[in-house]
Amino acid sequence: MKAGFAVGDITPELGIYLTGYGHPERLAEGVHSPLRATAMVLADGNTEAAVVSLDWCGMPNELADDMRRAVGSVAGIPAENILVCCTHTHSAPNTSPRRTLGRTDIDPEHRGEAYARRSIPVIAETVRRAKEDMREAVAGFGVTRSRTGVSRRGMDENGKVSRFIADPYQSCDDNLTAVRFLDRETGEDLGIFIHLGCHNTSMGLSRLISSDWCGVMRERVNDSYHTTVMFVNGAFGDVGPNTSRPIKAEGIYGYSAGAGDGERSASEVGLRAAADALRVLSGIRDFQADLPLRVRSQEIRMPQALPFDEATARERVRRFEESGADAIPEIDYLVAKRVLEHWHLPPEPEKVFVQTLLAFGPVALAPFPFEMFSIFSLRLRKYGPFAYNLLCGSTNGGNGYLPDRASIAAGGYEVMWRERARAYVLAPEAGDLAVTQTLASLRELAKS
Repeated sequence: MKAGFAVGDITPELGIYLTGYGHPERLAEGVHSPLRATAMVLADGNTEAAVVSLDWCGMPNELADDMRRAVGSVAGIPAENILVCCTHTHSAPNTSPRRTLGRTDIDPEHRGEAYARRSIPVIAETVRRAKEDMREAVAGFGVTRSRTGVSRRGMDENGKVSRFIADPYQSCDDNLTAVRFLDRETGEDLGIFIHLGCHNTSMGLSRLISSDWCGVMRERVNDSYHTTVMFVNGAFGDVGPNTSRPIKAEGIYGYSAGAGDGERSASEVGLRAAADALRVLSGIRDFQADLPLRVRSQEIRMPQALPFDEATARERVRRFEESGADAIPEIDYLVAKRVLEHWHLPPEPEKVFVQTLLAFGPVALAPFPFEMFSIFSLRLRKYGPFAYNLLCGSTNGGNGYLPDRASIAAGGYEVMWRERARAYVLAPEAGDLAVTQTLASLRELAKS
């Protein structure tokens, strides 16, 4: 198998709106760490595929589709064989038209979307350079438990999910997987692939552009190996950075697994992740050659429904429009208005997306255009046919959170936002059905 890596700079201009947290006035005033587009291209003589990791919070489905086509055209790789992953840093421009939880648009001038479109040629050229630099490779694999992330769905004393409290007793996929690629002839490092699930929100409400803790981790690993380091985020929907920032509020005890307190939190979490990754990498002794590269695409189908009927939508719209409220609409009104519009369109009983599985040797990447919850990743690891079955979140698009049934019953921010991200709301069993379909496809891939 051949492997090639490359890095491109996608750091935006200052003054651009930063995404996340519902603060529309949060404009970039400086740079803590540059935003990177990292590309890994693999080939085995029959198949070529690429994985691209972007230091963005996420991207809408249309942008992901356009990017895959553009990258494929420039690099000469089938668009369906390209995975575009977001590291989910909240200190990057708002690349999606989605509104915040607040009452104003996070980016009224849509500068973030324009920036994202301008970045596509840079990203495509990065993939092209990675392909051009491909060499015959051997690869070594390892995994360890990491304290980088922790469940952020801590409960108060009444059993209510409140804020983003770190709770080590809740479900969390804390596996960090690392792959080290070497030139088959010279033994020179070609690149390093690292996978772990955790929100990149250590920088908090800082107005600095930043790749957050994963950028700190990459730089620290690079200090030892002097090669390109790629990070792909896993099931991070319910996992936040394990900071030492205490939450100070009446009736709540614990540490924050939501927003950190800036550069100190980013360094704390990133160096912890780097230490885990370096421990794995230094222990790899077995390097494998002639690894097969396999790709398989299939449709994933999940049931969905509008959250309320047409009469309820009309009543909610009427109440707001007759209330004499200010010109800036409440988000509940916007949701009702969007639902009302969909009642006059053909029904969409299923959410369908095309999932492209990518396997190299014992590693299989299973992408989802959602912020997936940990239980789904753990289930893929347990029942998947490969040694390393890795769920990749916010990949090839974005559709908000996908919680499991137990988490939906417990409520919380992610469950509430699930009902606001799209007109249709996925059924509680949607995530389980998606995992079942993915496992069936992984088994077929393993046989090929």
